[in-house]
Amino acid sequence: MKTSVLIIALGVSLAIPGFSFANDSILQQLRDEADGYIISDNTIKQVQNIQVQPVQWSKPVWMSSGDKPQGFSAKAQSGNLSSYSPSGSNINLEAVIAWDSENIFRGLQESKQTIAGGIEISSANLYGGVWAVAPVADSFSAYQDRIDIYAGYGFDLNNTIQADIGVAGYIRPQNGLLFAYDDSIEAYAGISLGGEYNPAFYAFYDFVLERFVFEASAEYIIPIARTDLVFGGTLGYSDDNGFDFGYAQADVEIVQNFNRNLSISVGGHFAAATETTFLQGLALSGKNSTWFGLRLRASQ
Repeated sequence: MKTSVLIIALGVSLAIPGFSFANDSILQQLRDEADGYIISDNTIKQVQNIQVQPVQWSKPVWMSSGDKPQGFSAKAQSGNLSSYSPSGSNINLEAVIAWDSENIFRGLQESKQTIAGGIEISSANLYGGVWAVAPVADSFSAYQDRIDIYAGYGFDLNNTIQADIGVAGYIRPQNGLLFAYDDSIEAYAGISLGGEYNPAFYAFYDFVLERFVFEASAEYIIPIARTDLVFGGTLGYSDDNGFDFGYAQADVEIVQNFNRNLSISVGGHFAAATETTFLQGLALSGKNSTWFGLRLRASQ
């Protein structure tokens, strides 16, 4: 008799929309019934009222691309302010490949169309990686390729403020007609506040180029199902060994999250500076620029 009642109860449960085998309380009630208890009307109502919970997709932060030394994000994967937790494992891997119609780095245009990409590894508070930028429209060999190698450490100062310190090395394999920067090494430090607008404040110093850069940035994300609409902005000041200028950048990106580990984005960007830091032809003669880009991101 107990077995028959159990079979009937299971059949009724499977026929009810929204039933989930992952609901431990319902399974426990069925087990209790098998031991001699009767399934009540309240139990049936509870089964009917079960709501299927949507999957909560982890959303990467996209607005720090390009202007941060590592090309991914200037925030480590530590504490409760970590912006992206790919898999919850002790070691996280993240890879990015990108195409941009122009290459703007901290308010200075270094080339036209570029392909960029890299890989980053992080564990607890530590992270490091490689990021490379290669111009693809360079008939006159005017621009320089750049390879960034970086490592950093992020930690929580308190419940709302996260600190980040690190070092980045810039390798430039060849000189260009317009740019002939030497290989250099840079230290950076910053804080981020998390929250709805994710404000961050960073300082950078390049020991070889004798360049100081100060940046403040923020972003706002509107999630729509698996799609994110992301708005971001950056204000900065650069003192490049006597060449001083301020700059601002605004970004709008649409990010499609295919799953927790794979996303693609398309974005539009605008930047302006107080000096002529943007290319017009083969000359730095413009004070603003508009461009767009594509970005594919995968993590493990």
